[in-house]
Amino acid sequence: MPLILGADSLTESKSWVDAAYAVHDEMKSHTGGATSLGCGAIMCKSTKQKLNTKSSTEAEVVGSSDYLPNTIWARMFLAEQGYELPENIFYQDNQSAIRLEKNGRASCGQKSRHINIRYFFMQDRFESEGISVVYCPTDEMLADFFTKPLQGSLFRKFRAVLLGHCHVNTLTRSPLPPSEELKALQSGNFAGGRELPTDQWQTELTPYHFIVSIPGQKVTALPISGFTASQMGTLVTNMG
Repeated sequence: MPLILGADSLTESKSWVDAAYAVHDEMKSHTGGATSLGCGAIMCKSTKQKLNTKSSTEAEVVGSSDYLPNTIWARMFLAEQGYELPENIFYQDNQSAIRLEKNGRASCGQKSRHINIRYFFMQDRFESEGISVVYCPTDEMLADFFTKPLQGSLFRKFRAVLLGHCHVNTLTRSPLPPSEELKALQSGNFAGGRELPTDQWQTELTPYHFIVSIPGQKVTALPISGFTASQMGTLVTNMG
């Protein structure tokens, strides 16, 4: 499958960061992250953490600390090209880690006082860089693609977003099996996760995916992989 990169605008960046706790033989955790401007991931990371952690919250804090420089670098790179980034969103799915990163030592309890102070540089960076830390539900956490052995519809959903075959906004939709997504596309309810009258959108068939065109924008809807030849024929016939 090809990688397709695009941007809704150069004023908003979104990063997803996650950690899998104690998954390696020496009980070290694993960090995963991705950054996107709207279509496809412009930066990704999947790496074993360099130190052992004592809780999943600590693993998330360490993972965020490891990935945050990528988010800062992307902002600085765009600034050097003449594009300021007023909205920089940092998604995580662990509420305790978010509180530690926002508040530093003020949110430390009995089980987190041992966390090294160097990881609280994030509190300062979030404020100085204007980065918004936002909670993200686990089933929308794109970074899980790099930390867990995903299967089925969730794997296909994250893969399509990372490769730019689906817009990042589709993360908020529940993953559907290919046959159900085919029905949704045929009924006109697929584009961008919104319901649209069929007279307001058209589709374009490329060698790798369907593109749904709607007023004012173009959204890549579905990768072709996962469909049978008969389903493809039915879809092309119905789309005329």
